[in-house]
Amino acid sequence: MIVNNRMKDKLFIVFAVGIVFILLNCKWEKDYKRAAFLSMQPDTDLILAPYPFYIFDREARDAITLSHYSKEEIKNILEEHELSWDTLSEQWKLELEEENFTKEVNYTSHYTQYSYDTEIPIWIYGPKWFQYGIYSDEIFQQHIPSIYSKILQFDFSNKLSLDAYQKIFREQNEKPEIIVTIVVDQGGRQLYKAHKGAYPFLESLSSNSVYFKKAKVAHLESHTAVGHMAIGTGAFPKDARVFSNEIYTYSEGKVKHRPVYQGTNNSLDLSELNSASFADEWDLFLNNEPVIISQCYANRAAVGMAGHGKEFQLKQNKTNPIQPDADFVYWQDVKNLNWSTYSSAFDKPLATGKYNLYPFYLANQANIKTHFEVNNPIEFLSKIHHFQGSEFQVRMDGALFRDTIEETILKKNKHKDGKTDLAYLTLKATDAVGHLYGWETKEAKQVLQATDDEIKRIYDFLKTHYEDNFILLVTADHGAAPMPEISNGLFLTHETFFKSVNELLPESERNKSSLVKWVTHSQLSLNKDLMKEHHISEEEVIQKILSIEVNHRKFFRKIWKRDEIPNASF
Repeated sequence: MIVNNRMKDKLFIVFAVGIVFILLNCKWEKDYKRAAFLSMQPDTDLILAPYPFYIFDREARDAITLSHYSKEEIKNILEEHELSWDTLSEQWKLELEEENFTKEVNYTSHYTQYSYDTEIPIWIYGPKWFQYGIYSDEIFQQHIPSIYSKILQFDFSNKLSLDAYQKIFREQNEKPEIIVTIVVDQGGRQLYKAHKGAYPFLESLSSNSVYFKKAKVAHLESHTAVGHMAIGTGAFPKDARVFSNEIYTYSEGKVKHRPVYQGTNNSLDLSELNSASFADEWDLFLNNEPVIISQCYANRAAVGMAGHGKEFQLKQNKTNPIQPDADFVYWQDVKNLNWSTYSSAFDKPLATGKYNLYPFYLANQANIKTHFEVNNPIEFLSKIHHFQGSEFQVRMDGALFRDTIEETILKKNKHKDGKTDLAYLTLKATDAVGHLYGWETKEAKQVLQATDDEIKRIYDFLKTHYEDNFILLVTADHGAAPMPEISNGLFLTHETFFKSVNELLPESERNKSSLVKWVTHSQLSLNKDLMKEHHISEEEVIQKILSIEVNHRKFFRKIWKRDEIPNASF
């Protein structure tokens, strides 16, 4: 009897583990397919899903970076992702007693539907309008404009249902004088879990705001352009047509990539954003009286939140023209080390003239101690991405943002005109440091601490000038994968990808054209005319992609055809 009971217990455990495994396996596929449905473009043929921790990105890489780690923090990160400290310490040849260590690393990224890329926090401060609490509801970035729409009693065209979130709202007819949205780029929950104690202000805000601890990136891809578009427009990529940071093609033996919003001659093309932003419609609704501000050092973030500026107003006002105003939307020009804009649609504040990059670095060198250091402008330009991933960038972003609000709103007494202004800021240094050094590192921890400090400064600034007549929302555009050197993840370049797929073509044809019309990191469009010409089936292409190996390991976990992606609800 005892033996039988023990056998039953063992069988039950095996059965339970099997059920859990099946459910987890089903969940990742369900998440991917839902995101794919919400993101597929009209000519998308295949959805690509790599194995967890694998990076599919372009060939160009920055130089190897020396990153610094804390043993305690790295052990917590490994445990979180079910990775082994013993394996890592053996691979890196670490002494067991070492509390701090260094490692040369290359690069990491984000784009998948795995939890490290998609789990994000949302904090919403505004005691007049919200019932504070910690909420476990699943909520997407696309819900953010709908929350603003409800507060402002404004019928926004991309409005989503908020029935599941009614409990967060107070009954209030008064409107805020300003709504400030701060995006901590690459600030998914993985960053905060890695560096506990490094964000005291946001930690305190968790119990002094509406805090959604299970917010999620619901689209493909988990990229800057797409996340900011979602926050700005409330649309999904299938409608907004912004679905990646860049699109890759292949011709004449070379991989070419086109960044989002890039028009001819490196001009900006706002028509690529197919959905109106909340700022577009709110500004027009009030005859351009609200002030709209959107600031980030990357234009794909600033534009995604702000929308179309004057171009939208001119298009909407053909029959009853209103003189369009220029929203303040601006980003960094890294070639000239200053701030820029697209004058056909936007303006930039005068305050940007005080924040040219190299002079700012020199002026603050004595009071900011960080991993970034250069001796002259030429060296500065060569290390610009490392500057953008440092505390210098965080301090510059916060100071310029506050100066812009002061210049464009406070000094003109527009904060008392009864027209709610919208101000968007992306603190992007967390993204740059995460890509280059890894979000697991001491470098990332220092940037997170500086980011938390800067958010507190903005909060204090708003409190001083607006008392409690403002809303502050803090979130992220996406998370990121662990550094491949930590996760033992693989790295596949688009160059290798195109060459591998084109091996299905006759050798004489492989450099002339491509079986892949375009590919991002998750979506792919096939050149069906070329396939027909050479009698190559879609199934053959799929099997070829699935056969791609890096270091003798298969890279892709699953490939779905378009008709294998079901309609999804949320």
